[in-house]
Amino acid sequence: MQVVVLPESKDIHYIKTVRAVKQFFADFQRFRVISGLPQKPFVEKNGCLEAPIFNTVAFSARHEKEVIYEARWLVEKYTTMLNQMEALHRRILIDCYIERKQDVAIMMDLPYEIAQFKRIKKRAVLEFASVVGVLVRKS
Repeated sequence: MQVVVLPESKDIHYIKTVRAVKQFFADFQRFRVISGLPQKPFVEKNGCLEAPIFNTVAFSARHEKEVIYEARWLVEKYTTMLNQMEALHRRILIDCYIERKQDVAIMMDLPYEIAQFKRIKKRAVLEFASVVGVLVRKS
């Protein structure tokens, strides 16, 4: 993944950024369903999301066809973006926002103390938000 230079943390509204990241993952799962995939992506043994494989479907209307093709394009794009992230950051984001695990449960699976985990999670959220364009700056 490319090196992401984040703005000073005093310039970032972290709580609103977390909300935007949550919304991103909700949209990602909705686009997966629209495109004919299960809501939750399959995570391979290497920690990457499985590449989406779409079935051929019969479309009843032109509008429906456009919506499904757009959803498929977004799913492919977002899957690629997630797979380019650092493995630890990707795992934390998937566990938190797709699997909806609590921080304590995620920490139990990782060899980090609370403060260290919180720093890593914050960095993962901010880097991801920056890459996908949902980073919220203070006014």
